[in-house]
Amino acid sequence: MNLSEKMLVIRTGRFKEYDLWVRFLSPSKGILTGFAFGGCRSRKRFSGCLDALNLVLFKVSSGKGNRYLVLEEGSLINGYPELKKDSSRLGMALNSLRFVQQICPEGDDSSRIYALLLDYLETMDSNSCIPSFFPLLFRARAAFSHGYQPFIDCCCRCSLKLNDIAQPVFLFAEGRIVCCRCSHSNDRALNTRRESLIFLKTLNTSSPAQWCRWTPDSSILQDCFQLVESFVEYHLDDGLIVQKFNSLEFK
Repeated sequence: MNLSEKMLVIRTGRFKEYDLWVRFLSPSKGILTGFAFGGCRSRKRFSGCLDALNLVLFKVSSGKGNRYLVLEEGSLINGYPELKKDSSRLGMALNSLRFVQQICPEGDDSSRIYALLLDYLETMDSNSCIPSFFPLLFRARAAFSHGYQPFIDCCCRCSLKLNDIAQPVFLFAEGRIVCCRCSHSNDRALNTRRESLIFLKTLNTSSPAQWCRWTPDSSILQDCFQLVESFVEYHLDDGLIVQKFNSLEFK
C-alpha cells in the first residue's frame, strides 16, 4: 500500500532505540499503526510531527512482505497548540480519541468521523472556554456518524410522530422509540422524555462550533447520554465505553 494523506496521530511509542510505532487515524483507512524507523532522531523526515494530537501529512508504504506499514516521512499541518496548553481541554480531547478508537476499527470507512474529529479539535483549539459537556456531545455525534444512529422520528410500531408522543420509550437494542401504548414489558428499553430526543435530533445536524453557544439543561444531558450509552454499549461487541455517563456531572 502506498498512501499520502493528512492523518491524525493518536498515540506513539518506542519500538527500538531510535524507532517508533505510531497509531494514526486515516480518513480513508480508519485507524492504522505504522513504524517510523529512525523517528526519534530524524529531523528531516519527521521534524516535530510525531506527537499525539498532531495532524500530519504522512507518506505511508507497505513494509517487507506487506506485513506492516512504514511511515516514510511526515509534515506537520496542525499541532493544535492552544488546546495542548490547557490541561482541561487536552483531557477532553484525549478522552474523545479513546472513544474513537473503540468505535472505529482498522480498515473501516472513517471519513465522517475523521471530519467531525478535526472540526472538534479545531473548535477546541480556537476557543478558550469549552463547556464541560463538550466531549459528551462529541461521543454521541461520533457514534451517530459511525453507524450507531438511532431512529427516533416516530414510534416504530404505530408510526406516531415524536412530537405527538407524550412519554416515549427508547428501545436501546433496536435503536428505535415506541409510544407508551406500544411498549411491551419484555422490551429492552429506557423511559425518556420527548425534549431529550429532540435534543439528540438537533445534535445530529449540528457542528462543534455551535455547541459552544449551547446551554442545555443538565437533566436533559443526563437523560440523553444514558440513552446513547445504552445503545452504543449494546451494539459494541466488547461492551467498552470509556466512562459511564450516569457517573458524570453535567454543568
